[in-house]
Amino acid sequence: MRNFNFFLASFFIGFVYFGILTFTAIKAEQVLSLTANLYYYSEPLPLKNPYKEILKEIEIDARAVVSLKVDKNGKETILYKKNEDALLPIASLTKLMTALVIFDLKETYNPFLSLPISKEAAFQKGVSILSEGELLTVEALVHISLIESSNDAAFALSEMIGEENFVNLMNIYAKNIGLEKTKFINSTGLNDGKENLSTANDVALLAKTIKENYPQIFEITRKKEYEVLKPNGSFRHLSKNTNVLLFEYPQISGGKTGFTNEAKGCLVIIVDTKDGYVINIILGANDRFEEMRKLI
Repeated sequence: MRNFNFFLASFFIGFVYFGILTFTAIKAEQVLSLTANLYYYSEPLPLKNPYKEILKEIEIDARAVVSLKVDKNGKETILYKKNEDALLPIASLTKLMTALVIFDLKETYNPFLSLPISKEAAFQKGVSILSEGELLTVEALVHISLIESSNDAAFALSEMIGEENFVNLMNIYAKNIGLEKTKFINSTGLNDGKENLSTANDVALLAKTIKENYPQIFEITRKKEYEVLKPNGSFRHLSKNTNVLLFEYPQISGGKTGFTNEAKGCLVIIVDTKDGYVINIILGANDRFEEMRKLI
Protein backbone atom coordinates (compact mmCIF):
# COMPACT_ATOMS: atom_id res chain seq x y z
CA MET A 1 0.00 0.00 0.00
CA ARG A 2 2.87 2.35 0.86
CA ASN A 3 4.48 1.63 -2.52
CA PHE A 4 1.19 2.36 -4.28
CA ASN A 5 0.83 5.72 -2.50
CA PHE A 6 4.40 6.59 -3.41
CA PHE A 7 3.70 5.68 -7.06
CA LEU A 8 0.49 7.75 -7.10
CA ALA A 9 2.26 10.80 -5.63
CA SER A 10 5.13 10.49 -8.11
CA PHE A 11 2.70 10.19 -11.02
CA PHE A 12 0.79 13.32 -9.91
CA ILE A 13 3.97 15.38 -9.48
CA GLY A 14 5.26 14.26 -12.87
CA PHE A 15 1.94 15.09 -14.54
CA VAL A 16 1.95 18.62 -13.07
CA TYR A 17 5.59 19.17 -14.01
CA PHE A 18 4.97 17.98 -17.60
CA GLY A 19 1.96 20.31 -17.82
CA ILE A 20 4.03 23.29 -16.69
CA LEU A 21 6.72 22.53 -19.26
CA THR A 22 4.14 22.17 -22.05
CA PHE A 23 2.40 25.46 -21.11
CA THR A 24 5.76 27.29 -20.98
CA ALA A 25 6.79 25.97 -24.38
CA ILE A 26 3.50 27.05 -25.96
CA LYS A 27 3.78 30.54 -24.51
CA ALA A 28 7.40 30.82 -25.62
CA GLU A 29 6.41 29.85 -29.16
CA GLN A 30 3.66 32.51 -29.13
CA VAL A 31 6.05 35.19 -27.95
CA LEU A 32 8.62 34.26 -30.58
CA SER A 33 5.93 34.29 -33.26
CA LEU A 34 4.74 37.74 -32.18
CA THR A 35 8.30 39.07 -32.12
CA ALA A 36 8.95 37.70 -35.59
CA ASN A 37 5.80 39.30 -36.92
CA LEU A 38 6.81 42.65 -35.48
CA TYR A 39 10.32 42.36 -36.85
CA TYR A 40 9.26 41.41 -40.35
CA TYR A 41 6.24 43.73 -40.53
CA SER A 42 6.48 45.55 -43.86
CA GLU A 43 5.46 49.03 -42.56
CA PRO A 44 6.98 50.94 -39.62
CA LEU A 45 4.85 51.25 -36.53
CA PRO A 46 3.18 54.67 -36.21
CA LEU A 47 5.20 57.00 -34.02
CA LYS A 48 4.18 60.32 -32.51
CA ASN A 49 5.61 63.32 -34.38
CA PRO A 50 7.28 65.41 -31.65
CA TYR A 51 7.61 68.42 -34.01
CA LYS A 52 3.84 68.64 -34.48
CA GLU A 53 3.36 68.32 -30.73
CA ILE A 54 5.74 71.24 -30.17
CA LEU A 55 3.90 73.36 -32.76
CA LYS A 56 0.61 72.76 -30.95
CA GLU A 57 2.11 74.19 -27.78
CA ILE A 58 3.47 77.38 -29.39
CA GLU A 59 1.39 80.49 -28.81
CA ILE A 60 2.59 83.65 -30.51
CA ASP A 61 1.20 86.80 -28.89
CA ALA A 62 0.40 88.77 -32.03
CA ARG A 63 -2.65 89.63 -34.12
CA ALA A 64 -1.43 87.60 -37.10
CA VAL A 65 1.44 85.21 -37.78
CA VAL A 66 2.79 83.16 -40.67
CA SER A 67 5.85 80.95 -40.86
CA LEU A 68 6.40 79.71 -44.42
CA LYS A 69 9.16 77.31 -45.43
CA VAL A 70 10.35 77.35 -49.05
CA ASP A 71 12.71 74.55 -50.09
CA LYS A 72 15.29 74.62 -52.88
CA ASN A 73 12.73 73.27 -55.34
CA GLY A 74 10.24 76.01 -54.53
CA LYS A 75 7.91 73.76 -52.53
CA GLU A 76 6.08 75.74 -49.85
CA THR A 77 5.09 74.43 -46.43
CA ILE A 78 3.20 76.39 -43.79
CA LEU A 79 4.90 75.71 -40.46
CA TYR A 80 2.70 77.99 -38.38
CA LYS A 81 -0.22 80.33 -38.98
CA LYS A 82 -2.59 82.50 -36.99
CA ASN A 83 -5.19 84.89 -38.43
CA GLU A 84 -3.11 84.83 -41.60
CA ASP A 85 -5.81 86.47 -43.73
CA ALA A 86 -6.81 89.19 -41.25
CA LEU A 87 -6.55 92.68 -42.78
CA LEU A 88 -4.20 94.70 -40.57
CA PRO A 89 -1.97 97.80 -40.65
CA ILE A 90 1.64 96.92 -41.51
CA ALA A 91 3.48 100.16 -40.59
CA SER A 92 7.04 100.30 -41.99
CA LEU A 93 6.88 96.85 -43.55
CA THR A 94 5.52 99.09 -46.32
CA LYS A 95 9.09 100.09 -47.12
CA LEU A 96 9.74 96.63 -48.58
CA MET A 97 7.30 97.44 -51.37
CA THR A 98 8.78 100.96 -51.67
CA ALA A 99 12.21 99.39 -52.21
CA LEU A 100 10.84 96.83 -54.66
CA VAL A 101 9.40 99.57 -56.89
CA ILE A 102 12.68 101.49 -56.78
CA PHE A 103 14.80 98.45 -57.66
CA ASP A 104 12.45 97.48 -60.46
CA LEU A 105 12.58 101.01 -61.91
CA LYS A 106 16.38 100.87 -61.98
CA GLU A 107 16.68 103.12 -65.03
CA THR A 108 14.73 105.86 -63.28
CA TYR A 109 16.27 105.31 -59.86
CA ASN A 110 19.98 105.29 -60.68
CA PRO A 111 21.72 104.56 -57.34
CA PHE A 112 24.22 107.38 -57.91
CA LEU A 113 21.55 109.97 -58.70
CA SER A 114 21.42 112.80 -56.11
CA LEU A 115 17.99 113.83 -54.82
CA PRO A 116 17.15 117.05 -52.96
CA ILE A 117 15.31 116.68 -49.65
CA SER A 118 12.13 118.76 -49.68
CA LYS A 119 10.55 120.42 -46.66
CA GLU A 120 7.67 117.93 -46.75
CA ALA A 121 10.10 115.01 -46.79
CA ALA A 122 12.25 116.41 -43.98
CA PHE A 123 9.23 116.92 -41.73
CA GLN A 124 7.70 113.46 -42.01
CA LYS A 125 6.46 112.08 -38.70
CA GLY A 126 8.20 109.26 -36.86
CA VAL A 127 11.76 108.40 -37.82
CA SER A 128 12.96 111.51 -39.64
CA ILE A 129 16.66 112.35 -39.76
CA LEU A 130 17.13 114.36 -42.97
CA SER A 131 17.39 118.11 -43.40
CA GLU A 132 15.54 120.26 -45.87
CA GLY A 133 17.67 121.24 -48.87
CA GLU A 134 20.42 118.65 -48.49
CA LEU A 135 21.34 116.26 -51.27
CA LEU A 136 21.62 112.49 -50.90
CA THR A 137 21.99 109.72 -53.45
CA VAL A 138 19.27 107.18 -54.21
CA GLU A 139 21.59 104.50 -52.81
CA ALA A 140 21.99 106.34 -49.50
CA LEU A 141 18.26 107.05 -49.19
CA VAL A 142 17.37 103.40 -49.84
CA HIS A 143 19.79 102.26 -47.13
CA ILE A 144 18.48 104.82 -44.62
CA SER A 145 14.91 103.82 -45.41
CA LEU A 146 15.47 100.09 -44.97
CA ILE A 147 18.06 100.06 -42.17
CA GLU A 148 16.84 102.93 -39.98
CA SER A 149 13.25 102.73 -41.22
CA SER A 150 13.47 106.43 -42.02
CA ASN A 151 10.15 107.90 -43.18
CA ASP A 152 11.75 111.00 -44.67
CA ALA A 153 14.08 108.90 -46.83
CA ALA A 154 11.19 106.76 -48.14
CA PHE A 155 9.11 109.86 -48.88
CA ALA A 156 12.01 111.62 -50.62
CA LEU A 157 12.43 108.61 -52.90
CA SER A 158 8.75 108.56 -53.82
CA GLU A 159 8.72 112.32 -54.41
CA MET A 160 11.05 111.92 -57.34
CA ILE A 161 8.16 110.76 -59.55
CA GLY A 162 5.42 112.26 -57.37
CA GLU A 163 4.09 110.65 -54.19
CA GLU A 164 0.68 109.91 -55.69
CA ASN A 165 2.20 108.33 -58.80
CA PHE A 166 4.56 106.26 -56.68
CA VAL A 167 1.78 104.94 -54.44
CA ASN A 168 -0.28 104.04 -57.51
CA LEU A 169 2.67 102.02 -58.74
CA MET A 170 2.93 100.28 -55.36
CA ASN A 171 -0.67 99.13 -55.68
CA ILE A 172 -0.16 98.02 -59.28
CA TYR A 173 2.87 95.97 -58.24
CA ALA A 174 0.87 94.51 -55.33
CA LYS A 175 -1.86 93.37 -57.71
CA ASN A 176 0.65 91.90 -60.18
CA ILE A 177 2.42 89.96 -57.43
CA GLY A 178 -0.88 88.57 -56.15
CA LEU A 179 -1.27 90.52 -52.92
CA GLU A 180 -5.06 90.26 -53.05
CA LYS A 181 -5.92 92.15 -49.87
CA THR A 182 -3.11 94.71 -49.74
CA LYS A 183 -3.76 98.44 -50.13
CA PHE A 184 -1.14 101.18 -49.94
CA ILE A 185 -1.93 104.85 -49.31
CA ASN A 186 1.65 106.07 -48.79
CA SER A 187 5.27 105.00 -49.26
CA THR A 188 6.27 105.18 -45.59
CA GLY A 189 3.79 103.17 -43.54
CA LEU A 190 2.83 106.20 -41.43
CA ASN A 191 -0.67 106.61 -40.10
CA ASP A 192 -2.20 109.58 -41.94
CA GLY A 193 -5.69 109.01 -40.62
CA LYS A 194 -5.56 105.78 -42.62
CA GLU A 195 -2.90 103.10 -42.77
CA ASN A 196 -1.44 100.77 -45.33
CA LEU A 197 -3.27 97.47 -44.89
CA SER A 198 -2.26 93.92 -45.68
CA THR A 199 -2.34 90.38 -44.30
CA ALA A 200 0.35 88.07 -42.96
CA ASN A 201 -0.14 85.87 -46.03
CA ASP A 202 0.26 88.82 -48.40
CA VAL A 203 3.37 90.08 -46.60
CA ALA A 204 4.86 86.58 -46.79
CA LEU A 205 4.27 86.56 -50.56
CA LEU A 206 5.85 90.01 -50.87
CA ALA A 207 8.89 88.78 -48.91
CA LYS A 208 9.15 85.67 -51.12
CA THR A 209 9.00 87.84 -54.27
CA ILE A 210 11.80 90.06 -52.97
CA LYS A 211 13.90 87.12 -51.82
CA GLU A 212 13.76 85.47 -55.24
CA ASN A 213 13.76 88.50 -57.57
CA TYR A 214 15.31 91.43 -55.70
CA PRO A 215 17.77 89.81 -53.22
CA GLN A 216 19.73 93.10 -52.98
CA ILE A 217 16.90 94.50 -50.85
CA PHE A 218 17.28 91.87 -48.15
CA GLU A 219 21.07 92.12 -48.42
CA ILE A 220 20.69 95.75 -47.37
CA THR A 221 18.33 94.89 -44.50
CA ARG A 222 20.79 92.44 -42.95
CA LYS A 223 23.51 95.09 -42.57
CA LYS A 224 23.89 95.95 -38.90
CA GLU A 225 25.14 99.43 -39.79
CA TYR A 226 25.94 101.52 -42.83
CA GLU A 227 28.06 104.62 -43.38
CA VAL A 228 25.87 107.22 -45.08
CA LEU A 229 27.91 109.45 -47.38
CA LYS A 230 27.06 112.76 -49.00
CA PRO A 231 27.22 112.99 -52.83
CA ASN A 232 30.76 114.43 -52.56
CA GLY A 233 31.89 111.33 -50.64
CA SER A 234 32.14 112.95 -47.20
CA PHE A 235 30.72 111.18 -44.15
CA ARG A 236 27.19 112.16 -43.08
CA HIS A 237 26.20 109.72 -40.33
CA LEU A 238 26.27 106.06 -39.29
CA SER A 239 22.99 104.30 -40.00
CA LYS A 240 22.19 101.60 -37.42
CA ASN A 241 19.74 98.77 -38.01
CA THR A 242 16.47 98.73 -36.03
CA ASN A 243 16.40 94.91 -36.17
CA VAL A 244 18.04 93.71 -32.94
CA LEU A 245 17.69 90.03 -33.93
CA LEU A 246 20.51 90.44 -36.48
CA PHE A 247 22.91 90.35 -33.55
CA GLU A 248 21.43 87.07 -32.25
CA TYR A 249 20.88 84.88 -35.33
CA PRO A 250 23.62 84.76 -37.98
CA GLN A 251 21.37 82.70 -40.28
CA ILE A 252 19.03 85.66 -40.79
CA SER A 253 19.33 86.73 -44.44
CA GLY A 254 16.98 89.70 -44.29
CA GLY A 255 14.00 91.34 -42.65
CA LYS A 256 12.17 94.53 -41.83
CA THR A 257 10.78 96.17 -38.71
CA GLY A 258 7.61 98.21 -38.42
CA PHE A 259 5.71 100.04 -35.70
CA THR A 260 2.90 102.52 -35.21
CA ASN A 261 0.53 102.83 -32.28
CA GLU A 262 -2.27 101.39 -34.40
CA ALA A 263 -0.26 98.63 -36.07
CA LYS A 264 1.75 97.77 -32.93
CA GLY A 265 4.94 95.81 -33.53
CA CYS A 266 5.41 94.24 -36.96
CA LEU A 267 8.36 92.19 -38.16
CA VAL A 268 9.55 90.24 -41.19
CA ILE A 269 12.47 87.84 -40.75
CA ILE A 270 13.98 85.55 -43.40
CA VAL A 271 16.00 82.63 -42.01
CA ASP A 272 18.18 80.60 -44.34
CA THR A 273 18.24 76.82 -43.87
CA LYS A 274 20.37 74.08 -45.42
CA ASP A 275 17.58 73.19 -47.86
CA GLY A 276 15.94 76.58 -48.48
CA TYR A 277 14.65 79.37 -46.30
CA VAL A 278 11.83 80.26 -43.90
CA ILE A 279 9.78 83.46 -44.06
CA ASN A 280 8.49 84.56 -40.67
CA ILE A 281 5.82 87.28 -40.40
CA ILE A 282 4.47 88.87 -37.23
CA LEU A 283 1.82 91.59 -37.25
CA GLY A 284 0.43 93.44 -34.25
CA ALA A 285 2.65 92.29 -31.38
CA ASN A 286 3.36 94.04 -28.10
CA ASP A 287 6.89 92.60 -28.19
CA ARG A 288 7.66 91.74 -31.82
CA PHE A 289 11.23 90.61 -31.13
CA GLU A 290 10.34 88.24 -28.29
CA GLU A 291 7.51 86.68 -30.29
CA MET A 292 9.81 86.29 -33.30
CA ARG A 293 12.36 84.51 -31.11
CA LYS A 294 9.66 81.93 -30.31
CA LEU A 295 8.85 81.54 -34.00
CA ILE A 296 12.48 81.16 -35.07
